[in-house]
Amino acid sequence: MFDDLIKNKNTQSEGDLQEEKFITENFLILDTETTGLDAGVDEALQISIINDKKEVLLSTYIKPKYRKTWPEAMAVNGISPQMVEDAPVYDFAMQDMINDLVEDQNVIIYNAPFDMNYVDLRNAKGIYCAMNVFSTGVIKEWNEKYNNYTWQRLSTAFNHFKSHLTLEDKILLDNAHNSLSDSFMTLFVWEQLMQAGFEKGNNYLK
Repeated sequence: MFDDLIKNKNTQSEGDLQEEKFITENFLILDTETTGLDAGVDEALQISIINDKKEVLLSTYIKPKYRKTWPEAMAVNGISPQMVEDAPVYDFAMQDMINDLVEDQNVIIYNAPFDMNYVDLRNAKGIYCAMNVFSTGVIKEWNEKYNNYTWQRLSTAFNHFKSHLTLEDKILLDNAHNSLSDSFMTLFVWEQLMQAGFEKGNNYLK
């Protein structure tokens, strides 16, 4: 009986350790589109949140409070001032909605350090960066100038695993745009990383 108790304790410890290293279920994916890359000046244009079951929890355009035009960003994300003219602003009501969605949830973001500048995610359980896992675990391209790994684009990570796409993935991507499309791409990349045995990395909330 004593041996059984020791065995059960060890099994539980191993299970807890696996859960600590990998996030394979009950998590959210978040992505944004913005007016630019300067967190002190630019603002969110679109926010999308999906869960690991590929359900869309939030996907909305955001009307910037201060920026009126963003030609360089528009050339990349295709979001014009006209497209967000009647969209909600990022106010307390929007933040309350986001707080409710992410509360006590692990949130996976492709470029977590960037998106965290535009969305307050302090209610989340943890925030993890898919780009960090992919860049340091899969590609491992060392940048001598910055003495660090080169961060890889979402498109690079997606194309790396593209041969594993299912028909459902293709349909979702064909019918999604901007941050929503990027959310589905990030979910696909994260699933592939976890299946390949790459650990989740650091919690960016700590």
